[in-house]
Amino acid sequence: MTSPPFSPKRPSSPRPSSPAPSHPPHREKREWLVRRTKTDKLRQTIPPLPVRGVGGGGRGGQGVRVQPRRGALQFLLLVLAAAPALAQPSPVTVSLAPNGLTVGDPAQAVITVTARAAELAGEPRFPIWGPAWGEAEIIEKDAPLKTGEKDGIATWQQTLTLRAFRPGSVPLPPMAVEIPLKKGTVVSQTPAGLALAVRSVIPPEEKNPIPKPPAAMRPLQLGSRFWWTLGILAALCLAGLWLLRRRRRTAGAGMAEIPVLPPFEELAGELDRLAAEPSMLALHTRLSLALRRYLGRRLPFPAVESTTAEIQRQLLSRRIAGPVARPLVELLRACDLVKFARQDVEEARARERVVTARRLAGDLEVHLAPREPEAFDEKLEKLEATG
Repeated sequence: MTSPPFSPKRPSSPRPSSPAPSHPPHREKREWLVRRTKTDKLRQTIPPLPVRGVGGGGRGGQGVRVQPRRGALQFLLLVLAAAPALAQPSPVTVSLAPNGLTVGDPAQAVITVTARAAELAGEPRFPIWGPAWGEAEIIEKDAPLKTGEKDGIATWQQTLTLRAFRPGSVPLPPMAVEIPLKKGTVVSQTPAGLALAVRSVIPPEEKNPIPKPPAAMRPLQLGSRFWWTLGILAALCLAGLWLLRRRRRTAGAGMAEIPVLPPFEELAGELDRLAAEPSMLALHTRLSLALRRYLGRRLPFPAVESTTAEIQRQLLSRRIAGPVARPLVELLRACDLVKFARQDVEEARARERVVTARRLAGDLEVHLAPREPEAFDEKLEKLEATG
């Protein structure tokens, strides 16, 4: 009586139920069907694994074929599906230059981002940099720029200038770069393990270097350019002094040639020149200035810079007679109305004011003229007789 061939029984375990496939978009659904077809073909092509020498021994030493586990098959399929994604290069790269940096030397880090132009929904968003990248100080950062597009691949770059202040390996931690695609935003990072290799400026065999003493001062020779410059400057200074001295002499000679007229004669000459003045505004302006200049010279005070009210106070303080002081102040106020208020004046009235100015100046001269000695002696005798 022959016993039936031994067949190992597997422990009954519930098979994991595969999740119900969702309904992706049209393109993703087609890719999902292609992967499902490949999976079915792969299951059909994998033969069962033979296992020999199991149980009480069958006829001819034949063993029993055991089907492979479903978990191992699924893992193999996942590895095959993820292989193209793992083989793709990272869209973010960083190049560092130059090599052989010392402490404090500037280094340039160029961050390059590549992406398919057809899949982009906008420009990549580079990191928002602070004052440092890791332990390296950022001393300058350029704005991200699109450097070109070739074969449908667009490239953006940003250049950073870094500076490290300690020797050894200065790590640059990964920084996130967002790439907006039409399917969604992909977040990539700068390569991990990026670092600046910085060497010390002190030779490795010198642990306690002694500073070198300051170099001795060396005399500098004066070249021909110095002497040429000194000679030209000296000549210019001498020429300037000569021109200044000549100008002073010419000005002094010109002033000596012009005779200084007495106040009344100067006023009379200016009034004679006003006879040919056609403009009433200019006539009153020149008349007021001539009369003020006369009062300033005859009664020593700054009459040209004074107002009419100030001139009136000066005349009263000097005890000028009322019949002389009042008409002078009224004439100056009439000139002010024409100068500042643009009062209309007939030509005959203006000529009459010129004549009045001459007459008032003559009255002031008479008032300020010294008295005769005879009149003074008579007054003195009267005082002695009464005393």
